[in-house]
Amino acid sequence: MLSPCAIAEKFRATDVHDDTVEGFQFVPAVKRGAKAKVIVTLFRYWENKRYLLTFDGCANVQISLDADVLVGNAPCNTCSFECSTDATEIEKMMRKHKQAWNVSYQKSIDPLPKKIDSINGLVLFKVKVFGGVLQVVAKKFSIRRVAKALTA
Repeated sequence: MLSPCAIAEKFRATDVHDDTVEGFQFVPAVKRGAKAKVIVTLFRYWENKRYLLTFDGCANVQISLDADVLVGNAPCNTCSFECSTDATEIEKMMRKHKQAWNVSYQKSIDPLPKKIDSINGLVLFKVKVFGGVLQVVAKKFSIRRVAKALTA
C-alpha cells in the first residue's frame, strides 16, 4: 500500500489540463464504519476519451464553483490536480467543516478528535478548474478510462 506522500505525488503527476469536468458525484456511506466516495467524470474531447476519477475513504468534501465562470471556460475547464499531506491544512479544513455539521455533540462523543487522529493516513486532493475547486480529504484515488459513453 502506498504512503500518503506517494499517493499525493502520483495524483500531482496526473495531467488533466484542459479536460472537461462533466460532473461530480457524492456517494455517501450507507452504514456505520463505511466510507463515502466522490466520483468526478472527466472528458478529454480531443481524444474522445472519458475518465472516472474516484476518491475512496472520504473524510471531508468541499466544492467551491462559480458555474458561470466554469461554463465560460468550457469545454477546456480543468486546470490541474493539486494535493497536500500537510496535517495542519487538513485539520484546519476539518475544524472549519464542523461548523456546518448542524449537529451538536457532547464532548465525550464528539467525532472530530477521532477524525483528527486519522489525518496522517489522509491526503487533501484538489481538482482545480477554471471557475473553482473540488477539495476531498480521502485515503486514496483511482482514475480509469470509461469504455462506453455515459448517458445523462
